[in-house]
Amino acid sequence: MSYLVPYHLALKPGEEALFRALVFTDEPGIPTDTYQLQEKYCPNPACHCQEALLEVVSVQTRKWVADIRVSLDLHKKPNPRLDPSEDTAPFAQALLKQFAQDLNSDPVYLYRLREHYDQVKAVAADPSHPAHARVIQWGNTAGQQLPANKPKRKRH
Repeated sequence: MSYLVPYHLALKPGEEALFRALVFTDEPGIPTDTYQLQEKYCPNPACHCQEALLEVVSVQTRKWVADIRVSLDLHKKPNPRLDPSEDTAPFAQALLKQFAQDLNSDPVYLYRLREHYDQVKAVAADPSHPAHARVIQWGNTAGQQLPANKPKRKRH
């Protein structure tokens, strides 16, 4: 399993995921909008990366803005950082700065991210869990159905 899995796939049928949102109205360098943080985690039970990837999506435009990685290691500071990409919005650095302040002022949110990380790992390790097959399939294919004769491409 090489692909990060959206947290909501690890939920049992009928459970709903809550997304954290950051609202900016007059922040210099950041367009006025609500930005939704969509959590993704490594599903490999043998991997101990201790990291969350937060996809930042503009609610107004419904477009991806940036990816922010957060360390979940209890022995380190969360140290949020941008995941580099050519498509990252030009204001992503300003957004990251505001997100880091928000994260540092809310230890409960960091705790929740750690719980979600553990939950995704547990679902991936438990074939009897109702969400196990979805998590494994996404982890293997990034959510895409690949033809049986086409080789799978994995990110490293």
